Amino acid sequence: MANYADYLLMWLTRQGVTRIFGNPGTTELPLIEALARQSQIEYVLGLHETAVCAMADGLARLTRHIQVVSLHAAPGLANAEAMIYNAAFSHSPLLLLIGQQDTRLSYERPFLGADLKDRIKPLVLDVWDITDPDHLLRSLRQAWARLQVEPSGPVALILPMNILSQSVENNEDPLWQAPVVPVRTTNQPSQEIIEEFVSLLARPIPKALVIGDRAVTNPEVLPALFRVAHYGHCDVFSEPFATQLTFLPWNDGCYYGRLPRQEKDLARRLAPYRHVIGLGTEMFRVFTRDEDHLPWWDQAQVTQVDSDVRYFHYAPGTTSILSSLDAFIIGVANDLPDGIPCEPRAVSGIQDLTRPRAEEWETRDGTEQFWSSLASWISPDMIVVDESISGQNALLRHLQRQEPKTYYAQAGGSLGWGIGAAVGMCFDQGKPVIAIVGDGSALFGLYALWTAAQYQLPVRVLIYDNHGYQILKDQLPDNPRAHSLLDIRGPTIRWQPLLAGLSCPVFESELPKEPWEFEKVWQQFISQRGPSVWVVHEKI
Repeated sequence: MANYADYLLMWLTRQGVTRIFGNPGTTELPLIEALARQSQIEYVLGLHETAVCAMADGLARLTRHIQVVSLHAAPGLANAEAMIYNAAFSHSPLLLLIGQQDTRLSYERPFLGADLKDRIKPLVLDVWDITDPDHLLRSLRQAWARLQVEPSGPVALILPMNILSQSVENNEDPLWQAPVVPVRTTNQPSQEIIEEFVSLLARPIPKALVIGDRAVTNPEVLPALFRVAHYGHCDVFSEPFATQLTFLPWNDGCYYGRLPRQEKDLARRLAPYRHVIGLGTEMFRVFTRDEDHLPWWDQAQVTQVDSDVRYFHYAPGTTSILSSLDAFIIGVANDLPDGIPCEPRAVSGIQDLTRPRAEEWETRDGTEQFWSSLASWISPDMIVVDESISGQNALLRHLQRQEPKTYYAQAGGSLGWGIGAAVGMCFDQGKPVIAIVGDGSALFGLYALWTAAQYQLPVRVLIYDNHGYQILKDQLPDNPRAHSLLDIRGPTIRWQPLLAGLSCPVFESELPKEPWEFEKVWQQFISQRGPSVWVVHEKI
């Protein structure tokens, strides 16, 4: 007789799920046995919850399809929380199936038991704690419906092992067989709102247009966004914590790159503008706040357009428009007159971020030449997964991404995401994928390479080894004592044996000094059948 674990998999199969990423424990044994009894859903084994969550997150971000992750009770959830935190900020549609101890032991402080609902609740959109088998189906349907509404994000079901292993009676609820009706959102902007926004664009005042990741999830909006920006003579920025680079053509005259994350620099960047327009962005989110705090929004009018009220910032002078982002952008573009000028109006005092000042090119030991060479060898259709951290600014000075869905960076700040996300994207079997990670990031996420080797996924991982946490050193200038506390040396990491243990070919080199040196290693690195790693050592 089938049990509830069998019915769970049957239901997921009907929703189009073809794989579950997981790292199992005792509480997942009913699910593992059920997986072994069927062939429609593949179980993708990872060596650690960091790896399996990052893999699912990467695939979810690339495809925008719901991905399923199985986690092992309290210890597994604890291991996975850093990657769930990232997925929450990137709005990745993840269904987390969290194992739980037998409910009959709940009053005995059981081994592996904990109050998982309170632990996971701050990181997910919603959580369902299944304490009765009758609740499983309805909770599944609610969770699936929530995942379909943008902005999406992780949701969680807590599944006690004794409920999953319980037999299902023959007269089980027919809803198990019923299809899930897709959730359709019809939050369309009114014609009046569109006309008011078009009038705003036509005003002859300095305007900044800040584009968030959620505004460009659908590549089909890009032509409309291009028309909106040029009609309004807007200077266009991506949000401070942008994780995609598919807003306007890279060489477009009105695109000024990503806004700075420090509040002082952000205020200085936006100071010349009389009106700041945000589309699907958390443009008020900053990394540091200075003692001489001066909110930039005190100097300008702000219009925010978003599909979720949680991201509105009710500062003085702010107008908030709740609407489907795709519908709003396309609706405004369709309302614009023909013959939109293509030359943006220059605003004095604003520096083009894609063309840094000469002194900004002076980086340590020729690293700028390395990032330039790397960017030139990455093909236009290759997906770049960026967790380079301290090297990110240099990389983005040279990396031109005009193909949609070819650049992703981590959103939350939890290290260890990059390699796993790239491995997960390879399951889509589409474009080639390269992860560019720092040595600190790599050491958090190497586990995912075992899964890549098992499936012979052609993922490329470039580890930029500067022998420490350089991003922190950069924030502590002229403090050698503090720098010594942030070094990863003495002993240095021995990458060859470490990666050999994960069955992954590895190439090591110092920073290439000549183009032919770069090309020689690159061709070997890129031509492997399965996964491969190139460790580039920066001399310090």
